[in-house]
Amino acid sequence: MEVALLLPGEERCIALPKKNGQSQVEYSYRTESGRLFQCISQNAEEAHRLCEDWMMRQERY
Repeated sequence: MEVALLLPGEERCIALPKKNGQSQVEYSYRTESGRLFQCISQNAEEAHRLCEDWMMRQERY
């Protein structure tokens, strides 16, 4: 699925090939207002935490 096709409120988490023996995931989330968050992280839990931190900063500004 293309990131551009994410509907508001949808998320996508894809496992990437290992890099230097480390697992990685690509995580994308489109907010209800249409803003897009993307990151590459070691695992889905870390990616969710980064997304939550990003959303909290968005609400402040």
